[in-house]
Amino acid sequence: MKKLLIFTTHSILFSTLVAQTIPTVTNPATGRTWMDRNLGASQVATSVTDEFAYGDLYQWGRYADGHQARTSSTTSVLATNNAPNHPDFILANSDWLAIPEEDLWQGVSGTNNPCPLGFRIPTEEEFETERLSWTSNDAAGAFGSPLKLTLAGARSRMTGAFGNIGTFVGYRTSAVNGSQTRLMGISLSIAMMGDRDKADGNCVRCILDEASTTVEEIHVEKQLVKITDLLGRETTCKPNIPLLYIYDDNTVEKKMIIE
Repeated sequence: MKKLLIFTTHSILFSTLVAQTIPTVTNPATGRTWMDRNLGASQVATSVTDEFAYGDLYQWGRYADGHQARTSSTTSVLATNNAPNHPDFILANSDWLAIPEEDLWQGVSGTNNPCPLGFRIPTEEEFETERLSWTSNDAAGAFGSPLKLTLAGARSRMTGAFGNIGTFVGYRTSAVNGSQTRLMGISLSIAMMGDRDKADGNCVRCILDEASTTVEEIHVEKQLVKITDLLGRETTCKPNIPLLYIYDDNTVEKKMIIE
């Protein structure tokens, strides 16, 4: 008789699991509640250069389809719709979409909102309000704030290379400015809003939507979307091989069934 043992580890702990609440933090100065870590981060930052708190790097307007992983491959083929149906980071001069769309990340009902249930991408004004509450307008102030923001670097839209890790970070907002989008940029010496192309890869910190009553009421009955191998290739359940189980609540479980 075969004995099946299942070992499960959560490789991306940024979203609600069944019957559990989403880890959050509230800034008493602004009264706003946020997730306590970046999307894709495995823990709350212990320092401004804590690599386990860096998290994923999202192209503006894309869903959590795998492209945001720092290990994702690249492609130079622009997407023809807002659901590329592949996990590749799309290289582009400005936009990863062949025909730009500006309403993909607005509110909890945004077409490609990557945040867990009840959360959304913050507006430019919301991030600015947070910045104004910091003790200093730089990386030290960002990390010293309740959000514990880190210098997670960014990913180039032109080459897919990672840069400025430990010296700079950009946090996405829902705001669009012409062909570009607004972003909170933080360096060792300054923090300020700026423009950033949609195809660049930057961090996401989700904010609780005001329409949500309490965090405790937000739960997700997650459904399996697909199974991939560690290289992101879609597959079926197989024994004795570590696989990634991707769910519709943006969580990813790494499982290996020992047979």
